[in-house]
Amino acid sequence: MTNQINKNSSSLKSFFENDASGFAFVKKEIHTENNFNTDVFTVYGSDGTLLAAFDNKDTAIAAIMQSGLQYMSLH
Repeated sequence: MTNQINKNSSSLKSFFENDASGFAFVKKEIHTENNFNTDVFTVYGSDGTLLAAFDNKDTAIAAIMQSGLQYMSLH
């Protein structure tokens, strides 16, 4: 199979250690309280740090862009 990424390569390690600090991603989480379910869209930095939480995905992505970070889709 072509176009595979070697996860052990030094360039990939460099990307995640240095170059990826300006990226963020959104994770959909289900919040349950008193039998009431709601979706929460949390924003994480590329290092896994929780940055914020929003009611919908579009607002979360807009906040990432307004803060000067670059949105990264994990799909």
